[in-house]
Amino acid sequence: MSVTIGINGFGRIGRSLARIVASTHDPGISIAAVNDLASTEKMAYGLRRDSIRGAFPGTVTARPDHLVVNDRAIRAFHHERPERIPWADAGVDVVIEATGRFRAGTTARTHITHGGARKVVISASADDPDAFLIYGANHTTYDAARHDVVSPGSCGVNALTAMAKVLLDRFGLRGVNTSVVLATQGWQKPQDTFSGTSRDDPRLGRATGESIIPHNYVVGDLVRVALPEIGEMRYSYYCVPTPIGSLAELSGQTNRPVSVEEVNRAMAEAAAGPLRRVLAYDPDPTVSIDVKNNPASCLFDPSGTQTTADGGVKVRGWFDNEWGFSNRLLDIARLVGERTPVTSRQVSWSIA
Repeated sequence: MSVTIGINGFGRIGRSLARIVASTHDPGISIAAVNDLASTEKMAYGLRRDSIRGAFPGTVTARPDHLVVNDRAIRAFHHERPERIPWADAGVDVVIEATGRFRAGTTARTHITHGGARKVVISASADDPDAFLIYGANHTTYDAARHDVVSPGSCGVNALTAMAKVLLDRFGLRGVNTSVVLATQGWQKPQDTFSGTSRDDPRLGRATGESIIPHNYVVGDLVRVALPEIGEMRYSYYCVPTPIGSLAELSGQTNRPVSVEEVNRAMAEAAAGPLRRVLAYDPDPTVSIDVKNNPASCLFDPSGTQTTADGGVKVRGWFDNEWGFSNRLLDIARLVGERTPVTSRQVSWSIA
């Protein structure tokens, strides 16, 4: 079954979604419509040419009310407010809300109540969605009868959760500290600005290429929502001036002393087994650019693993902010787009 989606916001995430669907054999997803304030011609140009991803591996043209991607016509709308977008007219089942502006569950729900879609997936750490679903950790708790507006958290949350899931299942995990170093975000500017930034903190409007900038508004403890057994945790986020590739580090206490080799073996087994596609493993020494276009939520870096005699552990992994997260958005869209009701259930992903 193919799930028909609409994309609200044709920015970094929206265009990544379109590229992934267009380049994947039998993706189980078809894009029926996109909405953006930019003209259809500019949307087509932005998909054809990308400074980070390169040229689109196919054909993209513009008609008055359609994008034509690899000879497939996609309806193009240009509405500022989500309640004005006629998704049902285009046959859209699931809307991926990718503007970054409509994070609130009540606002995103207008894609359903006014636009006629069945479900909404918000591409951010949303405010009051029906559920936070982190693919590979708690996505099996999805309940079609109760969860109409869902959020998969953020790219950093997904990267951290993949590593935390392995440690929790194999060794137990508590007393967690996390740190995420984010590559340049789409809303950042090359010079200081105090309008149009992601949040109210004026530091987020400072020149991108000149500073390491704390980002205190990312909800790092959403890892606890997916994995409540880990208990309280502390987290920090920073934006740095690199174009692509971000870093996630996690430390905590295991239930017993473990070795570096045990931890790395557990990660490798998970990447090849129950968390395949969500977690990847690369034994080579890696830097941030090496994760470019990697579809996993986290590319584990075994050279960063540390352990202590009292059960302390520290791990790290890389993630491509847009590409990995966009792949998880599509995974969640397939899940919520199922026509057959999905009941709430618990499935063990243990690798022990």
